[in-house]
Amino acid sequence: MAPAGPSAGDSHFWRGGCRMTSSSWIRPLITVAVLGCVFIPAPGVARTDQTKPVVSMETAKDISPTDGAGMFRAYCAPCHGVTAKGDGPAAAALVPKPADLTQFAKRRKGSFSVRDFEEKLQGAGMVSAHGNSAMPVWGPVFRQLGSEQLRIANLRKHLESLQVK
Repeated sequence: MAPAGPSAGDSHFWRGGCRMTSSSWIRPLITVAVLGCVFIPAPGVARTDQTKPVVSMETAKDISPTDGAGMFRAYCAPCHGVTAKGDGPAAAALVPKPADLTQFAKRRKGSFSVRDFEEKLQGAGMVSAHGNSAMPVWGPVFRQLGSEQLRIANLRKHLESLQVK
């Protein structure tokens, strides 16, 4: 069980069941997903030094598999941003920076490739940074949460709706 709050002089505090270090963040505090974990923004904590933000882990929440927009907000937006442009609150801590997902179809000659999208979620065909903890591999997470194909289909439909024309 997490303590109610920080003690006097403590540089750490508890947010959403995770221990956070307040001195390492310039943007909101964030936790990240690696195989079953997701970023969770914790607003209002300013960075006091010039250290690079650090990414922590937290278990993925079970969002309804029919809620593509809700899954995007919970699983993708912390890195890619709510508008999918790669400017989420965790982006500052990631190298390389998250992709602008609104350009997914444009980068594929105007066609939204279902195969490419599903391969990204499964971890196939990713650049080297996406083969490590920079981007969670969501396929196994969705399998564990249940309704994997329904989750992928509704997340894909939501992302298709965000594509630039």
